[in-house]
Amino acid sequence: AARRGGSARAADQEQQSKAKAEQERVAQAKAENCRRARSHLAGLQSGQRIARLNDKGEREILDDKGRAEESRRAEEIIASDCS
Repeated sequence: AARRGGSARAADQEQQSKAKAEQERVAQAKAENCRRARSHLAGLQSGQRIARLNDKGEREILDDKGRAEESRRAEEIIASDCS
């Protein structure tokens, strides 16, 4: 019985370790998303010309509407991933 308790404890510790590693991975991904979104938003707000690829793989310069959409998306990411 003591041996089972020990292996259950080891399995529990392993599960906790995996959960902690997953939490750290998610936190790092959020931090990277936050950094990228803030950088992108700063570029959009600076007024510099920004291009993106359209559905055909062609570069197109963002117009005011596209810039507003990109800004809104970046702000949503900042709101969700930056704490």
